[in-house]
Amino acid sequence: GMLMRIVISALMVWLLAAGAALAAGGGSSGPSGGSMGSMPAPRSPDELAMAAYKSGVKQIEKAKSAETDAAAATDPGRQKKESEKAARSYGDARDYFTKATAKKPGMYEAWNYLGYSERKLGNYPEALSAYDHALQLNPNYGEAIEYRGEAYLGLNRTDDAKAAYLQLFGSARPLADQLMAAMHLWVAARREDPKGLSAGDLDAFAHWVDERGQLAQQTASLGIGLVNQTW
Repeated sequence: GMLMRIVISALMVWLLAAGAALAAGGGSSGPSGGSMGSMPAPRSPDELAMAAYKSGVKQIEKAKSAETDAAAATDPGRQKKESEKAARSYGDARDYFTKATAKKPGMYEAWNYLGYSERKLGNYPEALSAYDHALQLNPNYGEAIEYRGEAYLGLNRTDDAKAAYLQLFGSARPLADQLMAAMHLWVAARREDPKGLSAGDLDAFAHWVDERGQLAQQTASLGIGLVNQTW
């Protein structure tokens, strides 16, 4: 009887110990390489920059989706909610792209998207600074030229916006068309709220936009592009 009780007690202790070990191991059937073997290798600055960049792009996509939902919403409360969601996502994107540029200062795509995020948040001087960084690294980066043109509009810098359009018209026609669409929207918005722009300057720019828009349609219908336009 005594021997049996000792054997049963020993068996219980062994079972409890085995169960504790199994729980501590998470039930993993893989090889146990110890804590050092399971630690990930440290990532390089380039890898950290790319990871931050990808996260930022995801936030941009979320923000654009929220903007689309806000535009489609008929209820003012829903519009406000989606607009606020977009602003939060653009803010998160800005943080990710700031990290990416800090880890890899030569990553012009991240500088471009940093400018885009800042512009969408209404921070036009900061946006211009970021676009300038992108274009210093890659002077022919058409997307940054177009985005910077829209930032110029936000600051009522119409001459600079014109120059951006003319540059794109000769080298990246789809981007020029994108900026032209933004110009039309900007003129309509400034008719509602000039934001410090004089009526004369607005009328002059609106006239230029109409002329350039008509020329763009004519050249598109003829299947040609005009290079090195200076007017």
